[in-house]
Amino acid sequence: MHEKNITHRSTEYDHSHNAHRHSIKIAHRFLVYPMVIIILFTCNFTYYDTLQAMDPEVYSTYTDQISTRMQFFSDLSFSANSYINGECVYYDDVTTPQEKEDIYVMYNRLDDADKNVYNMFLDLVEHRDGENYANGIIITKQQLAQISSDHFWNIYEAMVYDHPEYFFLTSNPEIIQCHSIATANYKAYIYTMDAETELDRAQQLTFDLAVDDFMYDIDLSLSPEEIELAIHDKLISLVSYDYDLLEEMDLVSSIYDLSHTAYGALVSNSSGSQNTAVCDGYSFAFEYLCQLAGIPCCIVTGSAENISDESSSESGNGHTWNAVSIYGDWYEVDTTWNDYECTDCKDMEFYEAIQEDTEKFDNLIHHFYNRTTDEMEYLCATDDTLFDVAGYFPVNIRKDTSHVRYTALRGDVNDQDAFRNRLVPIAW
Repeated sequence: MHEKNITHRSTEYDHSHNAHRHSIKIAHRFLVYPMVIIILFTCNFTYYDTLQAMDPEVYSTYTDQISTRMQFFSDLSFSANSYINGECVYYDDVTTPQEKEDIYVMYNRLDDADKNVYNMFLDLVEHRDGENYANGIIITKQQLAQISSDHFWNIYEAMVYDHPEYFFLTSNPEIIQCHSIATANYKAYIYTMDAETELDRAQQLTFDLAVDDFMYDIDLSLSPEEIELAIHDKLISLVSYDYDLLEEMDLVSSIYDLSHTAYGALVSNSSGSQNTAVCDGYSFAFEYLCQLAGIPCCIVTGSAENISDESSSESGNGHTWNAVSIYGDWYEVDTTWNDYECTDCKDMEFYEAIQEDTEKFDNLIHHFYNRTTDEMEYLCATDDTLFDVAGYFPVNIRKDTSHVRYTALRGDVNDQDAFRNRLVPIAW
């Protein structure tokens, strides 16, 4: 009987204790959280009152921003798993973004609001190992209706194309996640990124070593045009085209192969074949190596084809090449098509013979080098690449070709390609 009473009293105590703890939780939720927000905004207003005495115009700007933030927080309550503990961009309140070197071509051609979003994504990548690190964008629904939510992913892609050293963003697009919270007037996009794995760290180290090895004998004291040429020639002598991937029928897996990245060109593709890439792998590598030399460079996406009477009706294949700036003048370069290789062993004798004609072979591997946009759109074959080898009919290895940028006006491109290509300067 005594034991039963003890048990009963213990149960009563547990119920009472749990109720007390529940009350504390409720009090914490409805009293402490609002108090924290009130304290933060009180501190902000104290600071802005000081600003008012110093500069009324600056004060007015800051109070407008605080008003927007207060309205948002009064409008929107984040769930326990949906919070922003890193950078937060208030898209409607445009702040002055940081300046970046001109090697980051995409960034420098964005407006200030989009630069802030770009920096938010870049910060997320740089804090990839931050515990539960989450960045976000808060935007009014009125503004969102003007730009659409896809606009932020377009900016993300621009950041990715500006930073070939983050090759894992291309080979593993699911590495970044987004979810959103909405109220009547606002929407918040919250971005997180998978933590770095041991494989990721190993690949990054291997990539950095390969880049250092490549740049070791590039003389950076030379002029920009000499450095660009040295990078171009060394790259096409190092890299081989991934024809196996070109013929791969499983597009779901092949589209994320490392051959599409600078890693493929400078290290290996996903199958382990060294220095093996397709066109975007060549282009990302060329871009990054030029950036390291201080030369502004970016990527162009479009279609490319050989033109002849028989095939003129055929549509071009999707392709990637580069635009590069030398002393402020822009040129287009296609390292992939300049990398002329003998892919048929039966022609090895011919291949060796044309290399002996050093002048024309040099013309051959620089045919798509530092051209204007107009030239690339219709580049005629010339006698500069016409080879007359004993035992063979005279042959011009270069045909009339066309490289055409994707644009929204052509109606042949997705939004991301069109968005990025608008940021790429025209080569005149």
